[in-house]
Amino acid sequence: MIVATEKSMAKPFLKWAGGKRQILRHLLEALPPDVHKRTYREPFLGAGSMFFALNPARAFLSDANGDLILCYEEVRDNPDLVSEYLLIHKRNDCEAYYYRVREEYNRIAEWSAAQSARFIYLNKTCYNGIFRVNSKGLFNVPYGRHEKISLPSREHLRQVSRTLRSKKIFTGFFEKTLEDAQKGDFIYLDPPYPPLNGTSCFNHYIPARFTETDQENLAETFKLLDRKGCLLMMTNGSSERIQELYDAFNVHELSVRRFITCKQMRNIVQELVITNYEV
Repeated sequence: MIVATEKSMAKPFLKWAGGKRQILRHLLEALPPDVHKRTYREPFLGAGSMFFALNPARAFLSDANGDLILCYEEVRDNPDLVSEYLLIHKRNDCEAYYYRVREEYNRIAEWSAAQSARFIYLNKTCYNGIFRVNSKGLFNVPYGRHEKISLPSREHLRQVSRTLRSKKIFTGFFEKTLEDAQKGDFIYLDPPYPPLNGTSCFNHYIPARFTETDQENLAETFKLLDRKGCLLMMTNGSSERIQELYDAFNVHELSVRRFITCKQMRNIVQELVITNYEV
C-alpha cells in the first residue's frame, strides 16, 4: 500500500459527499508502484482523501467549486487565523446560530479567513455533511443534528497548510484544468456520480449541475489523456452507461455504504474503479 509517512501526512479537514475514506485502502493498493515519482493531478478535489494520503511532491489540485478552492487557499496561507474563527463557531454552535452563519456566508462576497471558517463550520454541521447550492449559487443545506461538533484543530490546519504550501491549487472545470497534463502524469478523477434515483442530490455542489453530457465529455477526456500517455484512475458510480463509456479500460466494482438520497438513509451501492493500467 502506498501512503505518505505519518509525519508528513495531513488528513482531510472537510466532509464531502462521495468521500473516499471507506474505500481508500483499496484505491491505494491499486495505484501504480511508482506513483510518487509522477506529477499528480486531481481535478475533482472535494475533501482530497487521495491527495492527503499520498502527499505527492508535485501536485496540481483543482475543482469547479470556487468556494472550496478559496477555502483551501486560505487554510494554506492563514491556518491560525482560520482556527481562531472556528473556535468562535464552536463555542456558539446551535441551530439558530447555524442559520445566521449560513445567511452571512451567502451574503458576503469577499473571501477571507472568516469566510473560510464559515465554510468549514457549515460543512461540519450541516445535514449529512452535504455541500449543495440552489440555481442562484446559494448554500441551502439545513442544520444537522449532532451531539458534538467536530472542527479541525489549529495543529490540524497547520499540518494541512504545510502539505499544501508547494502545491498548485486553482478553480476550473476538468476540461480546462487537464489541458496541461503531460505524458507520465498520474491523474485521479472522482467526478460527481450519476444519480442513483430521482432524489439523489450529490451533483448540486455548483449552480451548473454535472450532467450526463458532462460524463460523456469526461469519458472523451479520459481517452485523450490515455492516448497522451498519462496514467489514469477514476472512481465513478456503477451504471450501464458508465460501464459502456469505459468498456475499453480496466473496470472493477466495489461495494460501498452510502447515503443514496438526501434523507437519513444508508444503502450498500456499487462503485467503479476504472484504470488505464493493469492493477
